[in-house]
Amino acid sequence: AVVSTQSTGDTDEDIDVGGERPNALDSGAGGVDIPIEEEDPLNSEDDESDEDGEEHLKTDNVIVCLFDKVTRSKNKWKLYLKDGVMHISGKDHVFQKATGDGEF
Repeated sequence: AVVSTQSTGDTDEDIDVGGERPNALDSGAGGVDIPIEEEDPLNSEDDESDEDGEEHLKTDNVIVCLFDKVTRSKNKWKLYLKDGVMHISGKDHVFQKATGDGEF
């Protein structure tokens, strides 16, 4: 695609802003044409089954929430959480704001 612009010197200037190339070759470094690999589009055969994802749900304690801020200093983390639900030791807890510290 070519865009026509007008510079401050009152002269028109054409600038090539890219666009589709007529073939599947791309000009690489040094002007060498490199073939572009085309991938098949995603479809339903690429989906993972629901049964595969259940392994990560087998835990006793879970927190589902939004985070305001997460900071890290070396191996220490500070968490600022909001609007969440915790399932801890078999009980559900709802919170508006929470903070947490952790070491990894």
